[in-house]
Amino acid sequence: MKKLFGLVLAGALVLSARVEASNGNQYAGYGAQAMGMGGASIANPTDSTVAINNPAGMGAVGTRVDGSLMATAGQLRSNVHGSKNSDDVLLFLPGFGVNYQYLPDVTLGLAVSGYGAGVDYGKPIPAFGTSNVKSTLAQMLISPTATYEFAPGHYFGLSVKLGYESLMLHGLENFGATNDTGHAFGVGVGVGYLGTIAPGLRLGVTYSSPVWFQKMEAHEDIIPDGRLNAPQQAGAGLAYDMGDWTFAFDYVWINWASQKTFSNSLTQGGAPGAGNGPGFGWRDQNIFRFGVNYKVNERLQVRTGLSLANHQVPDGEATLIAVAPCNQPKSAHLGLTYKVNDEIEVTGSYMYDFRHITKGTGASKGTEAGGELHMLALGVGYKF
Repeated sequence: MKKLFGLVLAGALVLSARVEASNGNQYAGYGAQAMGMGGASIANPTDSTVAINNPAGMGAVGTRVDGSLMATAGQLRSNVHGSKNSDDVLLFLPGFGVNYQYLPDVTLGLAVSGYGAGVDYGKPIPAFGTSNVKSTLAQMLISPTATYEFAPGHYFGLSVKLGYESLMLHGLENFGATNDTGHAFGVGVGVGYLGTIAPGLRLGVTYSSPVWFQKMEAHEDIIPDGRLNAPQQAGAGLAYDMGDWTFAFDYVWINWASQKTFSNSLTQGGAPGAGNGPGFGWRDQNIFRFGVNYKVNERLQVRTGLSLANHQVPDGEATLIAVAPCNQPKSAHLGLTYKVNDEIEVTGSYMYDFRHITKGTGASKGTEAGGELHMLALGVGYKF
């Protein structure tokens, strides 16, 4: 087990070096089964990656190990004052979770998740600099998690979020950036509740603090305060079981506006690297996730879902969207799980991020970027 975990974690750190996401630098869904339901999982735990979505959900999944591999393919395009650029994406990102029923009312577990965005155009953008444009933001969170069942069917969960991040900027000399890669470690916490509030009806509530990262010395002269913290977020969900059907709904709020690097306007007015210096100009996101699961028989389940969110990049802040194309905030999902035997289940999921093109206005006029992405996930779960 230790060797398996070590291999999964090492692979996650390596392969997350460049990923694409939907809601800022986050995916619409985490966990192969949750992804098939549009990400709706705050009140509908299905495997040991649920700690990413709601720590309390680990209390309801028992002793198990889950691993997944997500493949992302698509096209990203941009046009910056007549300079047309493209990046054809083919990326792989692993996920991992493990949970142990330590006592009848206590579980101990761990989940690993990746976040990020990036492009590699293979040529310069004259408005940005003279070197080939390439950017990568990668964040990896390792979340040890404990839950306590304080009343029958009611769980409290706590996660400690241990983070590692890297930021590579290349080809942005006109903004004062050096062609370098910065690294930092961080920490945050997540808490959650999951409970059965009526026959067949579950409620989930969760909150995650920011993940506070160290300063990135390589970029402290360009990003506000030299820090790139992951934002705080909160969510609530409902799930209802009706015979062989399960219906789930989540609402998630991501507070990008609380983190200066994400929220400061590019025309903020302060010096690069200062607390009031230029940033990406993002705003908060409100995300609505809907999912339905149908149990065909004792071995097969099928599911579908939608994730709908506002675009976090205002049109007037689109100048840098060409190097951070996180602008496909609406997605459709499909999935299925096949139970091989009493211990092993295999899950496949598909997510399509709808094509979205952002066209800059005001100070960002002349810039547009966007694309569409397809994601396939294969997950394997083992119940003890």
